Amino acid sequence: MDWPHADPDGRLVRFTEMDPRPRPDEMLPTLRGKAVRLEPLQEEHIEALCRIGFDPEVTRFMTTTMKTRDDMARYVGSARAAREAGKAIPFVTILQDPGAADRVVGTTRFMEIDRDNRRMEIGATWLGKEWQRSRVNTEAKYLMLRHAFEELKSIRIELKTDSLNVRSRAAILRIGAVQEGVFRNHVITEQGRIRHSVYFSIVAEDWPAVKTRLEAMLNR
Repeated sequence: MDWPHADPDGRLVRFTEMDPRPRPDEMLPTLRGKAVRLEPLQEEHIEALCRIGFDPEVTRFMTTTMKTRDDMARYVGSARAAREAGKAIPFVTILQDPGAADRVVGTTRFMEIDRDNRRMEIGATWLGKEWQRSRVNTEAKYLMLRHAFEELKSIRIELKTDSLNVRSRAAILRIGAVQEGVFRNHVITEQGRIRHSVYFSIVAEDWPAVKTRLEAMLNR
């Protein structure tokens, strides 16, 4: 079904209804890049995620506790339940290494999916310490944003991070997102800390410039 939409110049454009829920006859999306592949998160990935996910530097800003295999199984189970409910599309991040076996290096997801308003969030993103500040996150964001805007026809993508996570805030700005504000006392983490969340967005009108920016970063 096509929906009418007026762009900022008043022109009427049309787009296809966004429905990211997988149909019974449809495979979940796998997003493929040059160095990174995003596959649907499954129970079989729990052990690999455990090998990289218990480092305090990785879990420092997470709202959930991540110290045991049971914690990780609960985390993966919650993500898959959200997928079945049509509220999230969780991925495992895989590094494609021509000289070695592919490696699970983290996880990310589309979440807070609002089909009526054609928006969703990219979040719950974390990477093993070895792959932080590398092209892995940049390419993963590129693949997700391209899928969101060009395949799912989203008009708004949100990103948020802990106000204390200076590195994450800089990385989100670096890809071309716009900071919109700070939600004070937004989340109480499982550790009991009251977290302020910084919100960012990329909207459909931003995407061509953001796409060019990300492609230039990846081609360096």
